[in-house]
Amino acid sequence: MTRLLRQILISALAVVAPIAAIGQEDVKLLTEVGFDTFFDNTEYTGTQLGRSETTFAARLSPKVGLRWSEKNSFVVGADIFANFGEQGKFLSKARPQLYYRFATPKVKALAGIFDREELKGYYSEVFISDVNRFYENRLHGFMGQYAGERGHIELALDWCGMYSKEARERFCILSAGHLDILKSGALYGGYALQVFHYAGSEQISGSVVDNIIVNPYIGSRFKAFFDFDIKLHAIVAMQRDRAVESGMHIPGGAMLQLRMEKCGIYLEEQLYVGSQLMPYFYASPNPLFPQGYGADLYYGNPIFGTDTYWESCCRAPQTVIDTRIGYSNNFFNDTLCLNAFVAVQCDGSAWGTRQMVELKVRLFKDFALDKRR
Repeated sequence: MTRLLRQILISALAVVAPIAAIGQEDVKLLTEVGFDTFFDNTEYTGTQLGRSETTFAARLSPKVGLRWSEKNSFVVGADIFANFGEQGKFLSKARPQLYYRFATPKVKALAGIFDREELKGYYSEVFISDVNRFYENRLHGFMGQYAGERGHIELALDWCGMYSKEARERFCILSAGHLDILKSGALYGGYALQVFHYAGSEQISGSVVDNIIVNPYIGSRFKAFFDFDIKLHAIVAMQRDRAVESGMHIPGGAMLQLRMEKCGIYLEEQLYVGSQLMPYFYASPNPLFPQGYGADLYYGNPIFGTDTYWESCCRAPQTVIDTRIGYSNNFFNDTLCLNAFVAVQCDGSAWGTRQMVELKVRLFKDFALDKRR
């Protein structure tokens, strides 16, 4: 890890060092520090919601870069993780960020290794869990985004696994859009899309798994003492293990989300009714992987794949209830964000609990670099 941190530091210096040779007057030095503390505890014993476990960690993300012509930026940084309670390690791991960004008020494009926070679309926990948002916070590839007065649309490619002896080839195409049907935002619609390709490695051949999720939704925001936000989702997944199957499994269902909030205190209710969305999570028809593909194939919350018997979970109906009471607010000119909640969750037959606290700090500073000074 020390070697990686040294390489990141050298890369950052390589970005800043050529400043003296740049003749442009509009070049700015960018500095950014992000800090995240994440606590997530689940009590799922006696349920099929997943494992009972606790995640408690922090992430520091320093970045430095250059901006020129107001629209172009080149940034180098790192994500430095510390898992609390991990013995014998000062830092758990460090991973680089390195990207080019083009940004105007309406158009944004990125290339390289960049933060998932650059995405603007709404991707529910069907797509990615809160734990994976924390640990898998980077995208490797490209992103394009357009934002207008009443909506936005984006498309991204994340190349998250390179074909090698140790790793399987994996890439994910993500897209999302949002449109305020009424200018006030009282009625809106949108979608989220994922095309995940989970292929083989040098040691594993002939095993390719598709995981496609299509999620259109419609919603309404209004005020009646509380701030209300109601979304109705249609969710369709298309999945296939090409090594042993010729046809697609197409699980799907409907999800209703209701949120009411006042002064940062909120009550959030989520109800999913349909079929199992993660049929290969705990088991698969492939004899090489009888225990399933787990989190390598599914970034979403495993409560949407609770059945452990593959043949039945492809057809079995599923009901997931998730009720949260929490507090969410921003402080100090939006440089600090706090979100904490207690949740009661049900897999249709048994109840579990979850507690989460997330603290984010974002600090930015630009320095003008005019050679004539």
